[in-house]
Amino acid sequence: MKIVGDKFDISIRSLGTHGEGVGDLDGFTLFVDGALPGERVFVELTAVKKTYGVGKLLRILERSPDRVDPVCPLFGRCGGCQVMHLNYSSQLERKRQRVVDAFERIGKLMDVEVLPCVPSPLPLKYRNKVQAPIRQKKEGLSIGFYARNSHHLVDVDLCYIHCALGQRVYERSVALLKSSGISKEKLRHLIIKTAVKTEQALVVIVTGTDQKKSLARLAEEIQRQCPEVKGVIQNVNPHLHNVVLGKTFEVLSGQGWMEEEILDLRFYVSPASFFQVNPAQAEQLYRQVIDWAELKGGERVLDAYCGVGTLSLLLARKAGRVVGVECVPQAIADAERNASLNCLANVSFVCAEAEKWIQSAERMDLVVLNPPRKGCHPEMIKAIGKMRPTRLIYVSCDPATLARDLAMLQESGYKIDGACPFDMFPQTAHVETVVKLSTKL
Repeated sequence: MKIVGDKFDISIRSLGTHGEGVGDLDGFTLFVDGALPGERVFVELTAVKKTYGVGKLLRILERSPDRVDPVCPLFGRCGGCQVMHLNYSSQLERKRQRVVDAFERIGKLMDVEVLPCVPSPLPLKYRNKVQAPIRQKKEGLSIGFYARNSHHLVDVDLCYIHCALGQRVYERSVALLKSSGISKEKLRHLIIKTAVKTEQALVVIVTGTDQKKSLARLAEEIQRQCPEVKGVIQNVNPHLHNVVLGKTFEVLSGQGWMEEEILDLRFYVSPASFFQVNPAQAEQLYRQVIDWAELKGGERVLDAYCGVGTLSLLLARKAGRVVGVECVPQAIADAERNASLNCLANVSFVCAEAEKWIQSAERMDLVVLNPPRKGCHPEMIKAIGKMRPTRLIYVSCDPATLARDLAMLQESGYKIDGACPFDMFPQTAHVETVVKLSTKL
């Protein structure tokens, strides 16, 4: 019988979905943060569940040759990065293996060729967005990021995966907030959004109540010290829950939007807009989608779960007509503005649940699926089977739900022609995957 507090040594065989080391103790699976495959470690059992346990790493007995010293001194305390102690080439190998394992274990997809994981052009300094909670401590405001699996706030002055311009704006904004005299009770989060190619930024200050009077001078000073900041915006969120943004935005200084460039198209980015946080790697992923789409110029394309229309517009340059479907009204408004910004008339957008809209839609030649982490609704898979588009491209941020959906698509008459993982989030356990499918002959 295993008891919390027991100590023992264990061999680590793999990485878990959250970047933790995974080992076995007498047939009992154990998860150990900070341990790497190939290592033998001495651990203390901290939690016992029905089918697994959690151990705390006390000492490394046999070190993996893939282990490196993390560049960030807060690694292991801040929850932002999970695998910074693993060399980058091994991160890529492990992410590819995670996709293969999900395909085989969950989808029973044994014969899919999974290409090597595409490395990010920037393993560090790639993120174009950070959101930092704000708390009050005895010595003043604390601004940083949460520790892993908790709401304990770790003060962070320098984030090593934050882009250079965003980091500069973050540092100045933090310094000004801390010297402003505004109390913690009025402040919730600081969000920095950066347009890397156009060298623009937005600063969003989330408050519990309307604080525009007390924040007005601060907003002007942020713009004075950081000319790249196009606007400083207040977001009011009176609710105490895990949702960061409320419904109300008000521009404190400057304008409420900025522009970014992706593959020679311009995109409108508002405070609430979703935009890929690694723009350089996003371009590589989008190129793969465009290449696998094999568009000749007359095709009808459905971009399901289209967000702000990034892929819709990129595909519209090569297709006959594109329809983007998304259930978030603000995203559709941004998508329509982006189409106008780029003078693309052969693309339209619909605010609806994609799995319902597709049931009455005309037949499409290509359907692009880019669902949230939970994957496609079963109704979407069923509707695709009825519509029978010639080709599908699935962009996924979760290998487990991807494998589940691919298995169902195979049952609906599709074959998998290729799968390519992309490292969209270096130093973390996350992996994105693009899959190409076509109808079986």
